[in-house]
Amino acid sequence: MEFLTTLVKVIGQGKNLTFGLIFPSIYLGITRQMDEKKDPREEMEPIVESWESGKIFLDKEGRWFHEGVEITHRLTVDLFSRSIVNDPDGGYRLQVGKEWAKISVEDTPYMVQMMELRQEQSIIRLNDQSIEDLDLKTLWVGKENVLYCRVKDREFPARFLRPAYYQIMSFLVQDETGFHLQIGEQRCPLRSDRESSG
Repeated sequence: MEFLTTLVKVIGQGKNLTFGLIFPSIYLGITRQMDEKKDPREEMEPIVESWESGKIFLDKEGRWFHEGVEITHRLTVDLFSRSIVNDPDGGYRLQVGKEWAKISVEDTPYMVQMMELRQEQSIIRLNDQSIEDLDLKTLWVGKENVLYCRVKDREFPARFLRPAYYQIMSFLVQDETGFHLQIGEQRCPLRSDRESSG
């Protein structure tokens, strides 16, 4: 029910065409019922097949593009960011109801937007607006000193965006063994290889 309510909001604000291009049967079903002044949550036709769209691209800063054009509709961006799943054939795809669309991801499917300390526990907010505890053991440093961790029960990698990066670097300390993050009583060395992340 919550998912359909979100779709109604996405479609209702100007009948968003980007969403309609990517998930046409959902779009048509909801807009038709809206035009008929019915509650789409009550009478949704079952979706029986998956549908693959044109190129959908998620860049390393968390911006969405469809066929090279940036998607700026806020509710669509939020919905897409919450709908990423692993593709059985490799990579990632958007899964909305029973429909799906393969996506290209420049770096990681999730980004860390914010990090803060709450009662000596490090909390992060992701680009899908979810909040979770940061697992310090999954941190690693990639190319160009970009910081990464694993999120969603370690299922997905996430890139630290600049604000979150500067926030966590305020806890960086150095000793004879190298660089470490000291957050409360937790102390974690910064590693430079992906395998060490989990």
